[in-house]
Amino acid sequence: MMILGGRFLQLVYALLILLHMQTSIGFNSTTGDYEIRCIESERQALLIFKQSLVDEYGTLSSWGSEEEKKECCKWEGVECGNTTGHVTVLDLYHLSGHLQLRGNLSPSLFDLYHLIYLDFGEIDFNLSYIPKSISSLNKLQHLSLQSCNLSGSLPNQLSNLTSLQYLDLSDNKFNIKNLEFLSSLSYLQFLNLGENDLSKVNNYWLEVINKLHHLKFLFLHRCNLPYVLPQSIPMINTSTFLTFVDLSSNNLSSSTFQWLSKFNKSLVGLGLVDNSLQGLIPEDLSHLNSLEYLVLYDNQLEGIPKSFGNLCKLRYLMLSSNNLDEMLPQLMGNLSGCLQLSLEGLYLDENKIKGPLPDMIKNFSSLRLLSLENNQLSGTVPKSIGLLSKLEELQISSNSLNGMITESHFSKASRLQTLDMSFNPLSFNFSSDWIPPLRLGWIALASCKLGPNFPSWLKNMRNFSYLDISGNGISDSIPKWFWNLTTGAFHVNLSSNHLYGVLPYLSTTKFAYLFGTQIDLSKNKMEGPLPVFSINVTFINLSENRFSGSISSLCTINGEVLAFLDVSNNQLSEELPECMTRWTSLLILNLANNHLFGKIPSSIGSLSRLESLGLQNNNFSGEIPWALQNCRDLQFLDLNYNSFSGIIPAWIGERLSSLNFLLLRSNNFSGDIPLQLCWLTNIMLLDLSNNNLSGSIPWCIHNLTALAQKENSIRDYGFPVHVGAAAWSTSSYTDKASVMWKGMERDYVSGNLKILRIIDLSSNKLTGEIPVHISFLLELVQLNLSRNQLTGRMPIDIGQMRQLQSLDLSQNQLQGHLPESMSQLNFLSTLNLSHNNFSGRIPLSTQMQSFDASSFVGNLALCGLPLTPTCPGDENSNRKPENSGGKENQEDRAEFWKSFKPGVELGAAIGFVGVLAVKLDHPWKHLCFLLFNNMRVRLSNLKDCLYLLVAAVGLVVREHVSRLGRKLKLFEPSVSS
Repeated sequence: MMILGGRFLQLVYALLILLHMQTSIGFNSTTGDYEIRCIESERQALLIFKQSLVDEYGTLSSWGSEEEKKECCKWEGVECGNTTGHVTVLDLYHLSGHLQLRGNLSPSLFDLYHLIYLDFGEIDFNLSYIPKSISSLNKLQHLSLQSCNLSGSLPNQLSNLTSLQYLDLSDNKFNIKNLEFLSSLSYLQFLNLGENDLSKVNNYWLEVINKLHHLKFLFLHRCNLPYVLPQSIPMINTSTFLTFVDLSSNNLSSSTFQWLSKFNKSLVGLGLVDNSLQGLIPEDLSHLNSLEYLVLYDNQLEGIPKSFGNLCKLRYLMLSSNNLDEMLPQLMGNLSGCLQLSLEGLYLDENKIKGPLPDMIKNFSSLRLLSLENNQLSGTVPKSIGLLSKLEELQISSNSLNGMITESHFSKASRLQTLDMSFNPLSFNFSSDWIPPLRLGWIALASCKLGPNFPSWLKNMRNFSYLDISGNGISDSIPKWFWNLTTGAFHVNLSSNHLYGVLPYLSTTKFAYLFGTQIDLSKNKMEGPLPVFSINVTFINLSENRFSGSISSLCTINGEVLAFLDVSNNQLSEELPECMTRWTSLLILNLANNHLFGKIPSSIGSLSRLESLGLQNNNFSGEIPWALQNCRDLQFLDLNYNSFSGIIPAWIGERLSSLNFLLLRSNNFSGDIPLQLCWLTNIMLLDLSNNNLSGSIPWCIHNLTALAQKENSIRDYGFPVHVGAAAWSTSSYTDKASVMWKGMERDYVSGNLKILRIIDLSSNKLTGEIPVHISFLLELVQLNLSRNQLTGRMPIDIGQMRQLQSLDLSQNQLQGHLPESMSQLNFLSTLNLSHNNFSGRIPLSTQMQSFDASSFVGNLALCGLPLTPTCPGDENSNRKPENSGGKENQEDRAEFWKSFKPGVELGAAIGFVGVLAVKLDHPWKHLCFLLFNNMRVRLSNLKDCLYLLVAAVGLVVREHVSRLGRKLKLFEPSVSS
């Protein structure tokens, strides 16, 4: 969709450039015999303006230079009138390096009273306001402040610029409450307020626009324009000159078409992308007789009226990403008429269009661009598609088209440049000596069937820039001639085949594309050493092959462009080279699952833009290098299964605040878990398991707020890719991690990792209690603290962690009752509390009783299903199981302790023996519980048991000494715990 929108905007901007050139013709400096002299006051004004800017790259180095000290008319971006010498043009947008200029919008500029042309596009003015003194530039005809990071209100003094023909204030942060100033700009031909908030102007914008009778170009995209009510649409004079309108990404409804239909004699281009347009495209649009470009993608439109066939001048129709669910033959029939002769580009991709590709496509004799990808098309590809002799782009990927593609499909398609049939079960049957009549530049045939032999017809495609034949069942070596074709390629994807053999040197002569090349040979059977790459490679994926030896050959790559490097899952064995200092643009580095060894060099700190680092399952040793803290953009850090040692550095929490995934499992880390890890508020997966960590679990663990919120804190990685000759875009990367999930190790990609919120601290030497506030992590789905030396009780509010699916606290020294709140863990599917000192009754709930007895084994004082049918004392009572947290139980328990308080004071000395007994290890601990099993007293932990012993002994002595002469009835059934 980005490509489609870009093409339409390119067409528009081409016209805008033409307009700009026409406007600028009279601004060129004289070429006469006399020399233009700069006005001193204006020179000073320019120098003051320069002082207000930060010019790190010397963009304005010519301003004020000694040899041209007084001749400001010769400075870059400055032009003067050919007779007066006054500065008339100030254009900093078209200077090289203009992106680096930033600073303040100095009022000194507005002393240049004779300015006719002013363009400061993309200078960062740091939220400055437009000064009111701009009114002094009343001769200004061209004003562009687009993407300048300006803010505040638009001053009413803009209305004084009555000579303005061109006004661009787009992509700023203005607070626009009214557009009244526009009413005075009667000569305005071009208006761009896009990407500013106009929600407060209501429908007044319609009335203002209607007053601008010379307006030709109107851009109000992403302005949060309000829903247009039909009754609010004003009557207008249809003789207006409005030619191009872009109202994309607003809140407009289909009633907007009623207003636009009034421009039937002038409107050439219309963009209504990403609005709330629903239902059938209204008949109103079919009255726009001059319309050539109609862009309506990203809406909820459901059909095309038959009257569209009467739009005899329409050249490009873009309806991508809507709700079109018609049969394709019927939809194409609605476009029959004079439109068939004019239509050059038809974009229907990302809809729900069904049916076969009809033969009638051949009736659209002018068609150059046809996109039907991401629909529900079926059947075979008709050979008549090759009769579209003017066709340049054919995109039918991601459908259910099947059958055989033969040479006859392209017999007449001599102009075809882009072919995308990816992700269809299509088979290609070309003879080995076939010489295609076409010269494709963009070849996308992923997940089709070209194999088993390497396609020899590619030998004739000497000018391709994009090639994707991944997943094509090719079981062959890569012929030598292939690499001679890649000189101008920016994207080569041969992944997921069965290619074998050794790669040649992919030196500078093999990939000479100016802006960098992307190479993907992953998931094949390539072997031998890594090749020497071109110095300007941007993207390298050689993962899941059989490459061996060192990785030193990668040092030839130009680090200024390298953004992605994945050589994981090979047989590489060497220490990491120091040349990483050159890879300053690297975003993704994956060296996992090799035989690499040694310490991580400090040069890794040079990768300051790194977002993902995978070093798992190698033989790396030593401490985590201090220099890694320079990689502050890291989101993914996986060091699992190595031999790293030392402590976990506190700076991980202090400096790497963007981390979403921290995996340090199965290393030799020791010492305490640093409290600073609690600062990782974006962490989603924390795995420190199977190390030698000691100390307690940080009490501040509840500060890992991403584990408490439903919102996903993970942002997609973005790295540069190419979509055309010099067009840059971004693509995403999928992290892969091995995760212990419900007791089994599984591999996950980032799409699934995003929903797994996990803490795994198992198999260490952690002591102390589980932090009570861990229950604040409401979105945690797995908690594994097993195989440690934890003591104390389970957090009583653990039941509020209702997203828990897996809980493992086994093989610790935890004690006390299981909290009744556990019955609220409705999603819990894996539970292991075995081999602790838990006591009392297992809480009753459908979920808890569904687990096997093995989940609770090794807790001798634990009873109830699924361990035992009943708990001791149940046979003497018909009442329901108690809720230890209930009000009645709390009151009974308080009364019980109150009745024993006097005995505690007198029996403390005698009870010392009981203390020693309880302090001893098994079986004395359990004897205490067994002693009171026949009482209807629920014991929370050993401390309760100890106090009960002391109180009992003390009460006996007290009663004996006082000779009350009555029988002690301590264990009456009426007493509750």
